[in-house]
Formats: sequence, structure tokens, C-alpha cells
Amino acid sequence: ALTAAAAVLTLGVVMAPAGASDTVQTSTASASATPTSPAPTTTPAPTTTPPPPPGEGCTPGFWKNHPDAWAGTAYSPDTTLGSVFTGLPAEYADVTLLQALRLKGGGLEALLRQAVAALLNSTSAEVSYPLTASQIIALVNAAIASGDYESLKDQLDAANNLGAPGFCD
Repeated sequence: ALTAAAAVLTLGVVMAPAGASDTVQTSTASASATPTSPAPTTTPAPTTTPPPPPGEGCTPGFWKNHPDAWAGTAYSPDTTLGSVFTGLPAEYADVTLLQALRLKGGGLEALLRQAVAALLNSTSAEVSYPLTASQIIALVNAAIASGDYESLKDQLDAANNLGAPGFCD
């Protein structure tokens, strides 16, 4: 049974009931449990992401001026943009890949020039491109859907300017 002098534990501080002593004592409560069997512990292995391979890439100008080099790729000069990419404005759907390399404008047209070169690079046996065709298509489709062309255009431009010694250097 509790007496009037019994202490009340509140938030780790033992307080004397009213009318008892003016002294406040602090108490630290601790609990420990001994498991019947030790819990398995795993230490996650540190993960490191290796830098992407430097890779190789040929420019839109190379592909535009060397249609014979397309023979080693999965695409032909008369493949249409609409057969590869989704969400294009209607005026671009029937533009061929070769015609896309000849587009002069900025924005979407600049992205399409770089995207076509990237596709050709990624499927050429002569080029060790850092992206696959399916990655390029997914990225371009997402850029078309969002209307944000510039950042992807710049990334593809950098990769397309890596060069490929003995092929497009």
C-alpha cells in the first residue's frame, strides 16, 4: 500500500507528494531484457556505385554525313521519329531519323538531333556508348512528356561528343 510519503514517478523525476518534503529526487529507470536466443545481426556491406564508363559517342554531324555507317546500327535513315518516340507533336511523327539530324532549331529540335545520334551510337557495334537504346528512348519520351528538353539535350550532347577512335574521330 502506498503511504502519504510515497513518491510518484513522473517522466523520470521522482516528486514527493504535496506536504511531504521539499526535496526533489531524480531517478533513472532502466530496463534490460535478456533474449532467450540472440537475435541475428547483419552488417550491410558498403555499397559503392562505380562511375559510369567513359564510353564513346559520335556527333549528330557524323551520322548525318555518313549514312553508310548506319548499316551497323538497329536503325535506317528512313525510320520515322514517331516509330521510335512517343508523345511527339504531330508535325514530327513522320520526320525520318536522317531528317531529324538536319533540323536546325533549338528546344525539341535540338533534343531530337542529339537523341537520334544517341540511338545510332547506342546500337552501333563500332561505338561503346554509355546508354542503351531503351534508356535513351525512355529518357527522350519523358523529356517530350514534360516539355523539359534542355537538360537531356545537354547530357546527350556531352555523350555524343566523346568520340570513337578509328570510327568517328
